Amino acid sequence: MKPLLGDAASIALISFTSLMLTARSFAAKNGYDIDADRDLAALGVANITAALSQGFAVSGADSRTAMNEDAGGRSQAAGLFAAAAIALVLIFATGPLRYVPQAALAAALVMAAYSLANISSVRSLWGEDKGEFAISIIATLGVVAVGSIDAILFAVLLVLLRFLRIVARPPCEVLGEVDGVPGFHSIERHSDAHTLSGICLLRFNSPLVFFNAAYFKRSVLEAVASAGPQLRWLVFDALPVTSHDVTGRYTLNEVEHELASRGIRIAFAGRETEITTWRRKKHFGETHPSNVRVFPTLRWAVRALQEELAKDIQAAAGGCQRVRQTREMGE
Repeated sequence: MKPLLGDAASIALISFTSLMLTARSFAAKNGYDIDADRDLAALGVANITAALSQGFAVSGADSRTAMNEDAGGRSQAAGLFAAAAIALVLIFATGPLRYVPQAALAAALVMAAYSLANISSVRSLWGEDKGEFAISIIATLGVVAVGSIDAILFAVLLVLLRFLRIVARPPCEVLGEVDGVPGFHSIERHSDAHTLSGICLLRFNSPLVFFNAAYFKRSVLEAVASAGPQLRWLVFDALPVTSHDVTGRYTLNEVEHELASRGIRIAFAGRETEITTWRRKKHFGETHPSNVRVFPTLRWAVRALQEELAKDIQAAAGGCQRVRQTREMGE
């Protein structure tokens, strides 16, 4: 079973890759969209039918698709006429066809495949992202050097590793206000941005999962240290955090307890209904009591917390004044 499953997986990978490359190439060339899920389902049905009828594993053929397009085919009727033509050739013309050199067939396939090559897109990759350009070249040369299956698997592995690197070290930005510009903006990208007194706005541009949880905690503590001793609230922009796992939640709890020991509370801005519903569904508030606040937007959070800070300052000032008056009366 082990070699059988390995070979089957290889055939499935090559079939789907060939199908999707062909479909996407011609979709981009002719200006229409494709649905990868429907194409994969159709490919599965076709291969199940081929298996039950003792046929050959099928897929999308880039060279035949290119020849079909060059001949003017625009609908499924072209496939029916091609099948009829092949049947007539098999019945009446197999004898003469044996004298056609294989180089002629190779030349036709090469010319058809050449129409699929998009050199301008490769050049644009070089200017936009050197990493994606390198993966593209490695996949192309790998097919020639080690074969389609190994090259595609290696390219998929490189893409996954690149994705993990991006998600494992996403931008973690401290936000501030820019005079004359609405909203909150990264203080690293805006030299004239200024932070809020007593409040640190933080944006973590990734899901919070196990392979970036430690980086998240380290980034939060660095932002808190940079904010200074007057910090009282750390507000997370929840919109970029599209999901989280158990490790991410545990890390967030560790951050909450660490900041609470320093007299700093945590608030979330955005996804208020989503967070509240999730906590109620999981009974999270009952099993993990927390002083975390949730607001619908960053602006809402800033206004509410600034009002609370102002009241705390007034209360502290009033307390100091009463202590001073009591001391004066005692003297």
